[in-house]
Order: sequence, then structure tokens, then C-alpha cells
Amino acid sequence: MRTKNIYAVGSIVGAAGFIFVYDSANLGSSVKYLSQYYNLSSSMVGLVVAISLLGNFFGSLTGGYLSDKIGRKKTMIKGSLVGLVGLIISGLSWNILSFCLGRIILGYSIGLVFVAAPMYITEISPADKRGQVGTIRQILLALGLMAGYTVNFIFEKMFLLSWNIHFGWRYLILIESVLLLCIILLLSLLYETPRWLMMKNRDDDAKQVLSVFIKSEERVKLVYSQMGENRSLNSEKSKIKIRGGLIYPILICIAFPIFRQLSGVNAVTYYAQKIFAEISNGGSTLAYFQSIFIGLSELIGAIVVVLFADKLGRKVFLGIGAFGMFVSEVILFYFLYKSKISIELSYLVYVYNFFYIISAGAMLTVYLSEVVPTIVRSKGIALTGILNWVFDGIVIYSFPLLNANIYLSEKFHGGFSFLIFSISMLIFFIVILFLPETKNKTLEDIESYWRKKGDW
Repeated sequence: MRTKNIYAVGSIVGAAGFIFVYDSANLGSSVKYLSQYYNLSSSMVGLVVAISLLGNFFGSLTGGYLSDKIGRKKTMIKGSLVGLVGLIISGLSWNILSFCLGRIILGYSIGLVFVAAPMYITEISPADKRGQVGTIRQILLALGLMAGYTVNFIFEKMFLLSWNIHFGWRYLILIESVLLLCIILLLSLLYETPRWLMMKNRDDDAKQVLSVFIKSEERVKLVYSQMGENRSLNSEKSKIKIRGGLIYPILICIAFPIFRQLSGVNAVTYYAQKIFAEISNGGSTLAYFQSIFIGLSELIGAIVVVLFADKLGRKVFLGIGAFGMFVSEVILFYFLYKSKISIELSYLVYVYNFFYIISAGAMLTVYLSEVVPTIVRSKGIALTGILNWVFDGIVIYSFPLLNANIYLSEKFHGGFSFLIFSISMLIFFIVILFLPETKNKTLEDIESYWRKKGDW
């Protein structure tokens, strides 16, 4: 029996994101056990953390093609199955090369799902609920982060270090594998999106899915008619050229993932324990505990967005979040620069995470998947995913190097990275002021807006 409640649909799709964010927190916390088990150097630890980005890149590269070829739903299911294989290989790894192979396979899976999932939510949700349904996924992402840090905190407290080094990290991966298997079963309960069905000339199926999630028969007829007109316009040319109004959404797809990574979010996520241990002087156990509250701050931000996304609009959240990140990172930079280190300073990370979620996290994902016309949505989201992982890798790799640089360390006392992040967020805020609003508009209405700026 397929799921007919749109909020349940959003929760199931969000669960796929849950497991992969759980994995991020899981690896970031358990890497110290793994590094001792395989006797890794500091440079190898960085490689192990970042190696999945190689898979992320190729997953995003092929995610758009597969989403158009086999559908958004099947791409999420097959991508998750690939991820399960990667986790099993990592959990049973016999040397560091086999562990890295598993991480690359898992990364490929994440790349596929993170391209297909936002498209799926955008294309299946009614216009007046699209913001709420899209940001339910962010609540699940925040819960995944909290769950990952919490489970690792339990392992840290309950088990001996020697046991965690030899066995603990494998059990952590086993738990993750079981969760992913449950999510794969849930994904099978979903419908395919009406926009993809219409693209494949399955008009009756498309109309049937529309009627499941849109209760007004007149509204179903209107959206169905718009989808048909949209298909006719796009099929007039054998090849879509990136020109006219189509240039603007593609530029957004290029710029926004760069801004997302220059917010510094993944530097905070991957190195949360290290950051907290340094600025609070509370030791590794306290650092694990504090990191759980990163997820809590993200959860609060996601709930706020779910409640008000379709009332206040996308630009309001994007702008407030960008400016909030700018302010919190400027303050963080200032106190690090002045070497005024205290546990209260760590609370700024929570504040930062709240503003990140309501802007570059939840709202940016929804906005990007809405703003790109259907005919190139898979390509635009795939491009966004590719750039996201590339700049993710750059930030993750450069963050510890900047902190380790003797000159920068003596000059800025660990705050130089936050100076770069804060300036980036100020620029991001300015760019947001010039964006169109997409609240309560059908995807076809948004496409018409771009066509008015020049047909393609």
C-alpha cells in the first residue's frame, strides 16, 4: 500500500537523508577508534574522512541522468541499496583500503540520493505545502546528526577505549546498516512524481498522482493543464540551450552550493569534537556531549522553517539566516582573535547552526529545487550536488590546515577560517536580496517567470 499523506511522504524521503547525516556524525566521532585500529597517520585520517567525497562527486554526476532515466523514486531506492553495500564493506573491512572502498561506494550512494530527494519532494508536493514538506527532510537531517553524536557519546561513556578501538566502530556501522535497510523498505511505499511521469508521456499516471495529493478537482485540472503546456513548450526544440531566462537559475545552481560550503558548516560538523575540546578545554567526553547540542540547535531551526516556510516565504528565511551566520561568525572570530576563550564561546556554534539551518540548510535546498525549470531540474540539481561536494572537500581539507598554519595561528589564534566564512555570508546576504520569491507558486508559474526574462 502506497503512502498518500504528503507529510508522511516528506518524512520517508527525509529518513533517507537522516541516515547519511547520521553517518557523517558517526564517522566524525568514531574516526579516533578507527585511526588507532589501523594505525593511521594524521594525514591518512584526513583522507579517510574525506574519501567518500570522491563517491559523492560521481554520485551527483550521474544522479541527474538516472533520475531522468529511471525516475526519482527508483534512484533513491537503488542509491540507498548501493549505500548498504558500502556500509557492509566498511564494517567488515580487513584493511584500510577495503574500508576506504566501502566509504567511496557509500559516498556514491549519498550523491545519488541527495540529487534525487529534493527533486522528488519538489515535484510531488502541492504548491501551498511545498516549503513545509521540503523542510521536514531537514528535521530528519538534524535528528540524524543528534542520533549519530548521541550513539557515539554512549559508546564513549559505556565501553572501554580498547574495546571501541577493536570492535566498537564496527558495531556503529552495523547499527547504521540496519537503519538504512529499514529506510529502503519505506521508500518502496512512495509514488513516482507527476512531473517525471508527464515527461515520460504517462499522462494518466501523472494525473492520478496529482489527485492523490491535491484534494481540489479543479486544482488538479489546472496543474495538470500547466504541466501539459510546459511539456509542449519544452518539446518544441530537440535540444534545450542554456540561454535567455534559463541562465539565471543555472547561475543560482552554481553560486549557492559554493555559498553553502563557505558558510563553514561542514568544517563545524566534521571537526565538532575538536573545536569544542579546544574552545571549552573540557576534554573529549564533554566535546562529544556538546556536539549533540549542535543537532538540537539544527532541529529547532528546522521546526521553525517547517512551521513558517509557506507563510513567510523563502527569501525571508534565506536573508535572516545569512545575516545571522555573518554576525555569529564575526563574533566568534573576534573572541578567538582576542584569545578570549571560554565555554560560553562554544554556544555561538549553536547559534550559528540555527541560522545555517533556516537559510543555507533547509531553505536553500527547497529553493534550489523549486527555482530550476522541470526540463533541466535534474541537470541543475546534479550540478549543484557536484559543486557542493567539491567545495565540501576543499573546506574540510583546508580548515585544519589553516588552523595549523603557524603564522595564521599566531596572528588570528584559530579565527582566520571564521573570518573567511563571515565575509562569504555577508556576500550571500546581498545576493539573496535580488532573488525572486517562489512561495505558493506552482513549478510551472516559476518557469513562466524565467521565460519572461528571455525564452530558450
